[in-house]
Amino acid sequence: MNWIRVPWTGQDGTIAEVFLSEDKSVIKKIYHPEGITVSGKKTRYPPDVIKACFVNEVLWTEKLQSKWVPRLIDISEETQTLIQEYNGPDLLNNYKAGTLHKDIPDIVEQIIDMYKFFKLRNVYKTNGSLSNMALKGKQVIAFDFKWAQIRPNWKVVELYSYTEWLSKIDKDLPEILEKLA
Repeated sequence: MNWIRVPWTGQDGTIAEVFLSEDKSVIKKIYHPEGITVSGKKTRYPPDVIKACFVNEVLWTEKLQSKWVPRLIDISEETQTLIQEYNGPDLLNNYKAGTLHKDIPDIVEQIIDMYKFFKLRNVYKTNGSLSNMALKGKQVIAFDFKWAQIRPNWKVVELYSYTEWLSKIDKDLPEILEKLA
């Protein structure tokens, strides 16, 4: 399979190298200390943090396999690589284009249902950025669980995520989701 480095300029990626298959069907994330992240820079994290992020990403991606998370295709512990089905572009593109609600009329309900699912699985995603969500058909999906935490760890970070990112979908979402937290 041929891979193309994902050159998402303006993104804040700080841990993994990301590659998209030429046919845009799968995405590969490699966690290693010398990797060039989607920010276009080398990671600033030491190898032990990178390894912990990879392990956490695998744990939650496996545990959360459902309509809310992209299908997991392959994992390599040896190379710290994760390959998933690609559903893109991310929702940040819809937001910037002003088409989020037109493209996904029930997005608020979907986000609430997604976060109810996360609660049932006892996890805080901690990073609800629109750049970490995409569409599979008309279904919102979430990815990037490297910072996810078992509840109630990092509740403050989870609440920040609601205000910082999910409020872009709807100004009332933080208050609604806080009641689930």
